[in-house]
Amino acid sequence: MIFLVLFFYYPAISGFFHSFTYWDARSTIWAGLANYQKLFSDRRLIASAVNLLKLTGFNVIVVVTMPLLAAVLVFHLPHKRVQYWLRVAFVFPMIVPMVVTILVWRWLYSIDGGVNLMLQAVGLESVTRAWLGDRHTVLGAIMFVGFPWVSGLNFLIYLAGLQGISPELLDAAVVDGANTVQRFFRVELPLISGQVRLLVMLTVIYWLRSFELPLIMTDGGPGWASMVPGLRMYQTVTRDFNLGYGSAIGFVLFTIVFLVTIIQMRLTRGSDGAL
Repeated sequence: MIFLVLFFYYPAISGFFHSFTYWDARSTIWAGLANYQKLFSDRRLIASAVNLLKLTGFNVIVVVTMPLLAAVLVFHLPHKRVQYWLRVAFVFPMIVPMVVTILVWRWLYSIDGGVNLMLQAVGLESVTRAWLGDRHTVLGAIMFVGFPWVSGLNFLIYLAGLQGISPELLDAAVVDGANTVQRFFRVELPLISGQVRLLVMLTVIYWLRSFELPLIMTDGGPGWASMVPGLRMYQTVTRDFNLGYGSAIGFVLFTIVFLVTIIQMRLTRGSDGAL
């Protein structure tokens, strides 16, 4: 508890207090609501919020499709040994640090990187470009990082949910004449809805607070085309040394994440009660 207070609660409370100040390395001056008023006129922050909505929406769609599809296909394999080795294959990439993965994708998008080399190999030289240097393609390029988007953790959560379904229910659906698609949508998907809600919530929270992917890939550029609020906060603190305004951005992000979590918990509790 002592370490928790020193390294978590105290910095959070200090950040909230200093969000009402002009705070740099030399002095702390009370500024009232000036930092929060600045949020509404900060064009870079507004643009980053729009980018965040696009990234979050896209990744929510991804998390309820690709890893779920992979888990369903592996779950229905008749051979347990093949199922085991495929499960290992999907989880194995988790040992690679995320930073390494991002750096590989940054090379792929470079002028002489893998994407342009493949396009040149099939005669599409006219399509090649600096994917991370074009404001019209940079956000889409960031969204495409990690393709085919089958995260090992998400895959395991879905697969565990499917394996927890009683075999008698699946057999009863087959006896009733349900085909594979009908069995998935009418039996399997409703019974793993808890896992779906959990991963949607975790995905939203992750993208609301994260900034490492845009930071390493583009540093928010070109211009503000790939800026997100977390990166705006980071640059405000580390480059502008405006710790008070950075604290205000951080507290707003914390409030949004907290509200999203509370709403999700209430929705989950209501759904479980109805069942």
